[in-house]
Amino acid sequence: MKKLFKPKDVLLLGLAGLLDAAEEIRDPFRLMSSSYKSMYGWVPRRYKRHNFNQLISRSLKAQLIEKVEKNGEVYMRVTTGGKKTIQRDFPMLSLQNKSWDRKWRIVMFDVEEINKQVRERLRVKLKELGFGMLQKSVFISPHDILKDFLEFSESSGISDYLYLLETQNLTVGDKDEFANRIWKLDELNERYKDIIDQIDQIKNSHMIVDSDRVKKSDSQMEEEVCGVYADIRNSWLKIVIDDAFLPKTFLPKPWYGEKAKKLVRGLTL
Repeated sequence: MKKLFKPKDVLLLGLAGLLDAAEEIRDPFRLMSSSYKSMYGWVPRRYKRHNFNQLISRSLKAQLIEKVEKNGEVYMRVTTGGKKTIQRDFPMLSLQNKSWDRKWRIVMFDVEEINKQVRERLRVKLKELGFGMLQKSVFISPHDILKDFLEFSESSGISDYLYLLETQNLTVGDKDEFANRIWKLDELNERYKDIIDQIDQIKNSHMIVDSDRVKKSDSQMEEEVCGVYADIRNSWLKIVIDDAFLPKTFLPKPWYGEKAKKLVRGLTL
């Protein structure tokens, strides 16, 4: 069961730069002028601009985003409340590039005592927090996130069926093989590489002018490119949400995650 992306998620994650920095986007969505290139490219093709503009209005009212003006230009940016919403819904994103304290966190639970529906919610939450499945009812993570997990377990009423362990003494044999088996890093790395390949193909295609593209107006071309960018960005976001952001010592070499991120964030018309 994968976490479903909502248009609000796309909006906040795009504006926030995945929590690397609070980015300001100049006049997206044509709310104040004719320019929407900076952000509309994050919108899925199936999501109509009118609906997305309604989302903007709702997000402004909910104080998840705000308008600011600098030197006569209007910008959109994520508020503190919007950042807290991202951290709540996507807790792993705040753990990017954090140093490892050399400790492992292990969660075990009594399968028989927890009903099927709760077990599924538990597994989804563990994955959201970057845990990998060591065995059927045993999950492991190098991240210091037991506090977040404890809050979830207490609110769900399942803390009595859980066993939590934090240790530095864990023998795993070949650490690279161990990490790859638990978190499927090679597969994840290939997905990142696929994003890079798609962007390279787009860059090359922009150098070719064919008769069909010449016939299109500037606005049609802009709309087409924005749609392609939206597809790539949303595919990339889905990969990011599956990424446990493990310490670099466990990552395959070369690791394509950072390059994919840089290229995706650099997509502009």
